[in-house]
Amino acid sequence: MKITTFVGDIADAPAEALCTSTNPRLSLMMGTGASIRERGGFEVLRECEAIVAAEGSPLPAGTAHITSAGRLNAKAIIHCVACNSHHLSSPDIVRLCVKNALARADEANCRTVAMPVFGTGHARVKFARAIAAIADALRSTTTMVEHVMIVVLDSERAAAIPPL
Repeated sequence: MKITTFVGDIADAPAEALCTSTNPRLSLMMGTGASIRERGGFEVLRECEAIVAAEGSPLPAGTAHITSAGRLNAKAIIHCVACNSHHLSSPDIVRLCVKNALARADEANCRTVAMPVFGTGHARVKFARAIAAIADALRSTTTMVEHVMIVVLDSERAAAIPPL
């Protein structure tokens, strides 16, 4: 598997599947979710609301749920629940997000996936710990995904990512 860093907005990443780092209600109100909602359209949010209605709220931390990409140039959006109902995360939750995102990408026949550094926003996982958890999950998960892009907003964060 090829692993690279993409600097910019998750909605601009050139991947078949784009991941959000979201809460147990899939509300798409902040961070990567807000970018996907704004650029993909409210159709994506409506699909998230339908998932929550069907599966119940709160959704378990570490789970991943797939929707269309709306107006975005991607096959699918994978919404990763990167925190619990108290908006807290951990490296274990980050690892589950990666593992489950790759499983959803396989189900959608996506060979390229863009994912943020899960749990490092309002869920308060330290950046280095989240990167280590992502690297561990990527190394230990069997998948058909050929290329994973780790998405960060700025080059300073990109420089802090060790070779994976």
